[in-house]
Amino acid sequence: MIPVRTEKAPLPAGPYSQAVISDKLVFVSGLIPTDPADGKIPEGTDDQIRLTLQNVVSVLSAAGVKKGHVIKVSIYLTDMNDFALMNSIYAKTFSEPYPARTCVGVVSLPKNVKIMIDAVGEMDH
Repeated sequence: MIPVRTEKAPLPAGPYSQAVISDKLVFVSGLIPTDPADGKIPEGTDDQIRLTLQNVVSVLSAAGVKKGHVIKVSIYLTDMNDFALMNSIYAKTFSEPYPARTCVGVVSLPKNVKIMIDAVGEMDH
């Protein structure tokens, strides 16, 4: 198992890796909408969704995974009323064939954010 680390996504806030590589698979930890440059969290739901997806893509990219090789995405929302907004932003981030996906509502997330995402991708090499 090889850890993945990039400054283009928030650094871990605890004893975990941004992602780990096992064989050709990359497992990204649950990421939230923390700006890697200044540690701030945007207030708007759409900005939180975009930044979280950007963080996930940045970690996958650092591990050598292209967007077309993302296998599975799990999304956690504190308000399922945000599903349609998340879905529209998600559709602009990934393209067909879309990754398999799960989206669940949760009571709360770290730092009172509205979204958390984890993912699994496959390396090209």
